[in-house]
Amino acid sequence: MLESRVRESIEILKDASRSYSLPWALGFSGGKDSTTALSLTLKAKEEGAEISKLYVIYADTMLEHPFLRKKSLEALERLKAFEWVEPVVVKAREGEDFISMMVDKGYPAPSIFNRWCMARLKIYPARRFLRQIGKRVMVLGVRSDESARRKATVGTEPLIVKRNEIDVRPLIKWTKFDVFEYLLNEKRWDGKSFDYVFELYGEECGFNPDVPCGTSDARFGCWVCTLINQEKMPVSENLKKVRAGLKEISSKRENRIIDANGNPRRLNLEGRKKVAELFLEALKKEPEAFGYDVVALKNKLETFLKDAQEKDPFPLRFPPFVKGSKFFKERPHAFGSFFALAH
Repeated sequence: MLESRVRESIEILKDASRSYSLPWALGFSGGKDSTTALSLTLKAKEEGAEISKLYVIYADTMLEHPFLRKKSLEALERLKAFEWVEPVVVKAREGEDFISMMVDKGYPAPSIFNRWCMARLKIYPARRFLRQIGKRVMVLGVRSDESARRKATVGTEPLIVKRNEIDVRPLIKWTKFDVFEYLLNEKRWDGKSFDYVFELYGEECGFNPDVPCGTSDARFGCWVCTLINQEKMPVSENLKKVRAGLKEISSKRENRIIDANGNPRRLNLEGRKKVAELFLEALKKEPEAFGYDVVALKNKLETFLKDAQEKDPFPLRFPPFVKGSKFFKERPHAFGSFFALAH
């Protein structure tokens, strides 16, 4: 069964290369699906696929799972052995990385109501690069079996033609088990095994007969992610503490600016200080978990905390006639988050 899947996928890629004389691109996360899609694309090229240029794009949030980030960057480096492949690392714009967004701009931790992180850290950086390429063939590692909702959304067609992009989906009919079996039996493009993928996903791969499939909740991305269940993510307690702390800080009204209608908005100065302290503590204990320039980040956080300490925590001053007005008494939040202590 797997052999026929592989053969079908390679033919899909070869057919697309003959039909569209365009540059190719592939979004690579280091996870099982994008790794398999990349491996199949390299095989298709070996078998004569007419791919003149392949851009392998890795969106580095600088806070990816430390082990996965290390392996992903290593895999990208090994791709340089292929003249027709160009590994590309994209990042958020300066000042729009995760830590800056929370500490400098006061964004609360991402939630199901505001997933600001995905757009700024991954989608926008990748789009900016793709615009430079122009019209292209995009290899996607999407599978229709990921969920019923996913199947209804993505369909089962291996090729989708858009105005500026041709989407090729070689794994669209694959199952999760097909992917793991493929990685178990294949070697990476530099001859190394894919054992590290199995270390990451653990029991989710389904090869442990004593554990029901899908019980490990093994989804890997940023270790700071506050959107998914990461209790079983193999990271240190130190990093788990940061994640939990970000959620707690963001959930408390005392750490938020309250608008005129009483709704919590961005983090206030106190909340931002708490976030900076959390990251600084983790940085000192586990610098390898940060893809940043560690020295520069440490200086940035320490400078912010020093400046914040020196700032007047109650900068708003209202004359008596304002404080005594009916509007102030009825809607004090309209005057700022420190209204109660203004004098």
